[in-house]
Amino acid sequence: MIKTVLASIAIFTLVSLSSCGSKKDPVEYNNAIITVINGSEKHVTDMNRAMNAADYNKAEEVRIIWEKSIHEDIKKVEDLGDFNGDDGFQKAVLNGLNGYKKIVTEDYPKLIAIRKENQLVETDEEAGLLSNINKAFENMARGVNEASDKFEKSYAK
Repeated sequence: MIKTVLASIAIFTLVSLSSCGSKKDPVEYNNAIITVINGSEKHVTDMNRAMNAADYNKAEEVRIIWEKSIHEDIKKVEDLGDFNGDDGFQKAVLNGLNGYKKIVTEDYPKLIAIRKENQLVETDEEAGLLSNINKAFENMARGVNEASDKFEKSYAK
């Protein structure tokens, strides 16, 4: 019995040590990153649906859920780490997620409040907020697409 336990501990230790320093697989890494990004896209769709329907209570619910999700997504990407020393893809996604975080915590609450108060006339402040939100979406998409393309070219087999 003791020999079995000691042998199990030895095998576990060897497996653990041998996995340290092992290289990450580019396909698995890319898939993990894309899964996080796809999760964010669902929130964008939900927010657009609520705002287009002028359901600002629903928009606020979506915003709260999205904010929580962004914090979780940032942690997931941080926990993934770089790809074998290359942090370009990871940094691009983190920059995009932080851009989403800014609009979800700063711009959308103001936009929702403005639209709740005045649903008939677009104000300059509302136009500015919409511009900020659209720019954040464009920057996220551009940054992630560029980093994704570079990653694919660098690590395609």
